[in-house]
Amino acid sequence: MANLGMSNTHVNRFDASKRAAATRHKIHTAINVALCSAAFIFVAAIVCGFVV
Repeated sequence: MANLGMSNTHVNRFDASKRAAATRHKIHTAINVALCSAAFIFVAAIVCGFVV
């Protein structure tokens, strides 16, 4: 890599892949929460007799 006057730690600090990974983790967590909530509501509806 060409020496642009920046150290590797400075370059790595602004690494876009870490931000993308964090965004991907947030989306994955949101999907898991939505699916678990839907499953819980479905089971509760079956127990309460709303779904036959």
